Amino acid sequence: MKMIGQRERFASHLGLERIRHVCAALDNPERDLQCIHIAGTSGKGSVSVFLAEVLKRSGLKVGLFTSPHLEHYSERFRINGIPIDARTLEDVVSRAEQACKQVEDAYPHLGPVTEFELATAAGFLFFQQSEVDLVALETGLGGRLDSTNVVNPILTVITTIGLDHQDRLGSTIQEIAAEKGGIVKPGVPLISGVQLPLAEEVLKRIARQNSAPWRSTKDIHWEGHDWSLSGGSLTFPGIGLVQVGLLGHHQLQNAATALLALLELNGIGYDIPHQAILDGFHQAVWPGRLEVVSPSPFVLLDGAHNEEGMDALAQSLHHFLQELGESKFTFLFGMMHNKSLGLLDPLLPLAKRFVFTTADSGRLAPMEPGIMVDYVRSHGGVAVGYPRLPEAMADVRGEHPVCICGSLYLVGSVKRFLHMNA
Repeated sequence: MKMIGQRERFASHLGLERIRHVCAALDNPERDLQCIHIAGTSGKGSVSVFLAEVLKRSGLKVGLFTSPHLEHYSERFRINGIPIDARTLEDVVSRAEQACKQVEDAYPHLGPVTEFELATAAGFLFFQQSEVDLVALETGLGGRLDSTNVVNPILTVITTIGLDHQDRLGSTIQEIAAEKGGIVKPGVPLISGVQLPLAEEVLKRIARQNSAPWRSTKDIHWEGHDWSLSGGSLTFPGIGLVQVGLLGHHQLQNAATALLALLELNGIGYDIPHQAILDGFHQAVWPGRLEVVSPSPFVLLDGAHNEEGMDALAQSLHHFLQELGESKFTFLFGMMHNKSLGLLDPLLPLAKRFVFTTADSGRLAPMEPGIMVDYVRSHGGVAVGYPRLPEAMADVRGEHPVCICGSLYLVGSVKRFLHMNA
């Protein structure tokens, strides 16, 4: 794993040339894969998990490629829910690293291969040698120039479009939609869960230009029902009532997007039993996303880290407060330095107090707790900050209810802390 950690996270030279050359040096393992390619500002991980869980229960061998991981790098590469084992991970990463070095020697003008490009190539190798039937392939960042975008998928899915990573994807909804829409391929059906009209307009245009059949959750009549700390449900045409195990109202929209994708797969020849759908959505697990790690005192983890995700989190927390009979949450919060302090705004009305700490990614710099403390206090809130996570965890120990959020990196650090101190 040292090989991955030594590589740059972002490339100085944008484009797909490097990953194409790396794949060619490995005899193009991606060409042997049947992929469902999934992009979106939020929800792409949840949709990927829903699809993988249902397809596994349909008797298929299903690969799942997601990022980032929470506790262990192996979480990024799964087959039928089981992470890659350490020996196989070492093998595919080593083979991919050799190909990366060949490309860097042969094409120095393209710049160094990135960490994510190496991981993508390793994932392709793993799924190819494992002879999976399908891969739910989640993009890392954007879509058009994402290293996963060298596959020829059987289906593309775009979950939502919102403002995030504007420094790399563009400053407007339309620009970001165009980047996400870069995964659309000629003649390949596009499943859309996108709600914003400006984004939908861009994606429809891209679909028309590629003669890609357009399927949208906005064009069918599905109905979301009440949801609680035990999950939610929706009624979907052609399927009926579906119980959804993942928490939060936004997961009903994600579930509808995944259900529409499954109907499309059924239409192109995949046999997906009705019971597999019902069981898959009810049993799907996606750690770090509205994950209750303690019912009493109530402690919740969530990796929301952009405007859209934070709005969804605030909506869910308001609902949970009513269910718990409480009025406010204590927040343990940390985010990266390149995020906006405005992400805190939806949480301010729900906060008893904030406890800020650093969200350690190992690569990206965290935002200093003092900056967030000053912001909350300037808005009339109560806040303290700690430079180290153990101190922050000690501060909130025993409080009820607690929400730990702001970054998937923070959530991963907290999960490791809880396991070490269990």
